[in-house]
Order: sequence, then C-alpha cells, then structure tokens
Amino acid sequence: MVSLEVEFKNLLTSVEFTRIESQFAFAPPFKQTNYYFDTPDQKLQQHHCGLRIRIYMDHAEQTLKVPTAREKRGQHELLEITDNLTMAQAGTKQIQPDGAVATALNDRQISLSDLQIFAEATTIRRIAELDVGELTLDQTTYPNGRIDYELELETKQPELAQQFYQTLLQRDQIPQRAVTNKISRAVTNH
Repeated sequence: MVSLEVEFKNLLTSVEFTRIESQFAFAPPFKQTNYYFDTPDQKLQQHHCGLRIRIYMDHAEQTLKVPTAREKRGQHELLEITDNLTMAQAGTKQIQPDGAVATALNDRQISLSDLQIFAEATTIRRIAELDVGELTLDQTTYPNGRIDYELELETKQPELAQQFYQTLLQRDQIPQRAVTNKISRAVTNH
C-alpha cells in the first residue's frame, strides 16, 4: 500500500501533552514498538528515507517513508510505502523480501541483506478523529529511559489543518518547536 502523508508536528512538554489530551475525545491509547533500519553506511539516511517495522498488539507492518519535494515550514509531506506483516514475520525483526517496501528499496539499490536495526522506540499513542484529520498524541520511551511527547495532525486537507493546528498552538500557548523525526530521536536516545 502506498499513501501520501501530510502532517503537522510539534514536540510538547508533559504538561502541554496532558492539557491537549483533556480537550479532545481521544480513543483509548494503544502501544506500538518501532524498529528502525538502515545500512551500515546509512544509505537510507542519505536518501532522506526512513524504514521501520512497527509491531502492535495484534498485527504488524513494515514501512518505508520517502520525502516528497513539497515540504513546507511546519508541514511534512511523505510518501509512505507499507506492507502488512504477520506477527511471526515481524518477530524476525527483518524486512520481508516480498512486497512494495522491498521493491522500493531495490529501486534505490538498497540490499535487504545490508539492513540492520540501529534504533528502537515504544510509543503509547492516542488518536482523536477530527474534521480536519487525525490528531495524535504520542508518548515515546527510548531504550535509555528518556520519554518525549509529540503532537501530530495528519490530514488530507492541508490548508484547513494548518489553520486548526496554528490556532491550537496559539490558544494553548505552545511554542512551535523544531521537530526531529522519531528515527533521529531514537538514535540519540538508544
């Protein structure tokens, strides 16, 4: 499956996280564990791509994220290439050779045999379905014990979502913070 992901992101303090959590009707939280991959010479990073296996309680997936050329300040636009995995496949912690992800890696001359896990993180995610998109709160724990908090608004309506997002930050007096992606944060906190 290939989809276009347009999202607005901001890091939060724990207090800001709790404040936003109390303002919206979030579905019950769920846990996901991510294993991030690259080659020893960081070919994916050189292509500005991210590769992960994500394991939930009852299913899993492998995803390659590829940036588009249409990035704007505060707005991230990524092409997501995802294959569903069985729990047994995910348990191997290896990128599977069949599917769209393997094809996309092959197109970039990245060999599956060169891939290795270089970082991981576990996230407790809360999602609220809004008219402008999915509002997500993530509380992520890294192997070194560090925890961070993130707000994300994923949308198919970028203009409306940007207005909503900016209003939310201003109303709650949350400064717009530069966000490094979870992969980079996982590396720093491994």
